[in-house]
Amino acid sequence: MNAKLRPAIAGLCLPLLMMAGCGMVAAPAPPSLKLPQPVDDLTAQRTGDEVALHWTMPKRTTDKVLLVGKQSAQVCRRVGSEPCARVGDFAFAPEASASFVDHLPAALTSGAARPMVYTIQLFNSGGRSAGPSNEAVTAAGTAPPRVEDLRARAQADGVVLSWTSTGREETIRIHRVLDEKAGQKSAGVPAAQTLEFSGVDEGRVLDRDAALDHTYTYTVQRIEKFTMRGQPVEVAGPASKPMRIDARDLFPPATPTGLQAMADPEAHAIDLSWQPGTEADLAGYRVYRREAGVSAQPARVSGAVEAAPSFHDAGAQPGRTYWYSVSAVDKDGNESSRSAEVEESLPQQ
Repeated sequence: MNAKLRPAIAGLCLPLLMMAGCGMVAAPAPPSLKLPQPVDDLTAQRTGDEVALHWTMPKRTTDKVLLVGKQSAQVCRRVGSEPCARVGDFAFAPEASASFVDHLPAALTSGAARPMVYTIQLFNSGGRSAGPSNEAVTAAGTAPPRVEDLRARAQADGVVLSWTSTGREETIRIHRVLDEKAGQKSAGVPAAQTLEFSGVDEGRVLDRDAALDHTYTYTVQRIEKFTMRGQPVEVAGPASKPMRIDARDLFPPATPTGLQAMADPEAHAIDLSWQPGTEADLAGYRVYRREAGVSAQPARVSGAVEAAPSFHDAGAQPGRTYWYSVSAVDKDGNESSRSAEVEESLPQQ
């Protein structure tokens, strides 16, 4: 090679080296430690003598490498200042929705409420960990008692639940599930709902949100609430036995009021009007008539259901006096009692 060209070639190679050219190999990356990222969404919910833990397994290692295969998980429980007790060892796949139920020993299900803290620690195949999860706080101590003798009955404004009362200040949580068999689904009726009431336990509550003509299953729990380690904590008592109720609407609308009658000689009829009902399931009204002074039961002179709160009785006969009454009917066919009678005559022509 021409000696004059060598310096030029060398000068061209320098910037290429900086771009990994000219045969140079980049510095090797350090090997992955394969440490699973710590869990950061651990939750703990105590019900009776059990604590349910839930968390999401990580997808990657601490150095952003995708995890492969099941990862070892260790559950730790600490009460007060005691050392953390190992209560479970498992293996879960990356990104799995993981759970564990800790069945508490008798020593932790009695006495005054005291903080109980759970953590999850994940380990690689070499038994190394990147550290514990977030802390999930609940409480040791006596849980609220089970709700006993749960009963349910329907009434016009909802479902009444009753049980054996304690007479103490309590929080009562009610879980209601709609029976979604054929004919049970309807617009505006949620498939499941949780209601909560606080105050003196009187052993009775009215669920005004329960729509009639549906079938429900209820369970009820007593709840105690605390603040521990700066976090809100709940301890739920065992759930009651489920109570199923077919909440049929067997309740008639209110009896109509304000009935008035006025003869219309030119039309050869008597016109009636009354105050409209306010029920959401009101279908309409029925009008009844009998001749004044007659002890016989009044006969219906309207159609099956009149939608408007008024009626034009074209069947009235001139020279006769009538007593009129009105009832209300809902969409289930439940009919109210008849209103007080009013009297009106149609003059002779």
